[in-house]
Amino acid sequence: MSKLIEVFLGNLWTQRFTFARMGLDLQPDKKGKVLRSPLLFSIMCLTTGFELCTVCAFMVQHRNQIVLCSEALMHGLQMVSSLLKMAIFLAKSHDLMALIQQILAPFAGEDLGDTEWRSQNRRGQLMAAVYFMMCAGTSVSFLLMPVALTMLKYHSTGEFAPVSSFRVLLPYDVTQPHVYAMDCCLMVFVLSFFCCSTTGVDTLYGWCALGLSSQYRRLGQQLKGMRSCFNPHRSDYGLSGLFVEHARLLKLVQQFNLCFMEIAFVEVVIICVLYCSVICQYIMPHTNQNFAFLGFFSMVVTTQLCIYLFGAEQVRLEAERFSRLLYEVIPWQNLPPQHRKLFLFPLERAQRETVLGAYFFELGRPLLVWIFRTAGSFTTLMNALYAKYETH
Repeated sequence: MSKLIEVFLGNLWTQRFTFARMGLDLQPDKKGKVLRSPLLFSIMCLTTGFELCTVCAFMVQHRNQIVLCSEALMHGLQMVSSLLKMAIFLAKSHDLMALIQQILAPFAGEDLGDTEWRSQNRRGQLMAAVYFMMCAGTSVSFLLMPVALTMLKYHSTGEFAPVSSFRVLLPYDVTQPHVYAMDCCLMVFVLSFFCCSTTGVDTLYGWCALGLSSQYRRLGQQLKGMRSCFNPHRSDYGLSGLFVEHARLLKLVQQFNLCFMEIAFVEVVIICVLYCSVICQYIMPHTNQNFAFLGFFSMVVTTQLCIYLFGAEQVRLEAERFSRLLYEVIPWQNLPPQHRKLFLFPLERAQRETVLGAYFFELGRPLLVWIFRTAGSFTTLMNALYAKYETH
């Protein structure tokens, strides 16, 4: 049992599992492609696109009803997010696979920081598994709760009247049992795509951010180990290797930003309105509300936000800790004046703040506050419109 748990908590196990459910593999083939089952992936994308069109049609038809539109908007935005994330992932799959290899490279052997990386990685994979259970609970509750209520109503009254918490305008009649069964089969693909794409992409971002912070921590340990063995007979005092590693890590951070910038931007822009839609489901009166789904979905949205923003914040704090350590450990008072001037360059570069960005946004705690404030403003506006136009 312990060996099984060890496998589950290994490098990228959750990510490999979820991507495999969509026909993808994080181990590229000889041609460098990660898409192993184009048919399965195409079916998931097409069914999700179809459901997105039915949601948009519903919103157009009920554009004057704020409550119904906000609920449909919540589902539509999540489908848009999943489709965009996976499109960006496929477009940048080659760069992402190279990024994963570069993050793993310093911890490949019994090197400095390898033990701590294993511990951090286990904790990260445990959190990824919990996040996957949240997404799976969201998908299962969304599908099974209405089906269970429909079957219960049919058993008690003998009337087949499908119950749905999904606001869509379908081109077919789901009051027919066989058509309803077909629609449920379509929803299996849609919900599987939501669960796997959300878990896979979000936790891959979190794993890479964890790898960057662990590499900064490793540099700090390397610097502490050199505290008592500075070589005054060398012009670089034996620190050139450390500065080379720091320059490599800075390039890795830049590559991380290039790989995930679009995905993070999609996440930040969509999640503001998504939070507003979720809050509206709690504060506005509603019929046939699926509270099991809403509870799971609220946890997923909140955890999404924490993965992106707290992950970026952790990288920033580790880089800041290394810059302080660099100043504290190097014996500046014993260096000749010409050496002090040379060491000012790496010191000044280390003092510059390390930022994980998303085009116009810098990920971190300030952005978290901004997102909550923006979502609150949207919610206040929608609540005021509801009170003005739908309660009279």
